[in-house]
Amino acid sequence: MITRLLAGLLIAAGLVAVPGGPAISGGPTVSVADMRFTPASLTVGLGSPVTWTYPDAMAHTSTSTQGFWNSGAKSGGDTFTHTFDGAGSYPYQCTIHPSMRGTVRVPVSRTGAADSGWTLRWAVAAGDATYDVQVRKGTGTWKALRTDTSGVSASFHRPGTWAVRARTQVGSSTSGWSPAVKVTTS
Repeated sequence: MITRLLAGLLIAAGLVAVPGGPAISGGPTVSVADMRFTPASLTVGLGSPVTWTYPDAMAHTSTSTQGFWNSGAKSGGDTFTHTFDGAGSYPYQCTIHPSMRGTVRVPVSRTGAADSGWTLRWAVAAGDATYDVQVRKGTGTWKALRTDTSGVSASFHRPGTWAVRARTQVGSSTSGWSPAVKVTTS
């Protein structure tokens, strides 16, 4: 009940779009026209919406190949918006024209400094998803920082220069690994 109320308030305030609704300002737009996604690849921050616009008369979809979203067939000026709340790499395609492909990448965010350590965040808020988070020192082997966690952030104070990546799991859907971000701690 609270979730439905919150969703209703966010939609009414214009902070969340519904499929076919108006585009959300502040996030990137992907044009679905001329048998391609433009841009085909983009990187966005945690919690960013991406809006697909469909100016063609020919119908197309934006459909996650991992099962995270499906716009359904859209055309003639329709829009579809999906918000990326978890780190990962999210390939998608048009199910009507499978050669049309794109990817949205969402890196882990980091705040802090080399001398005081970092807060790593791989999701906006706790919910139905779980996350795998890995770290790698230099060019070494990726090692688990968190596995199958419902937590969304952690403090990180290991000395050296590290790469951090994460992926999101919801039900049977698992994203690819996010782009790696670097943190250096003294």
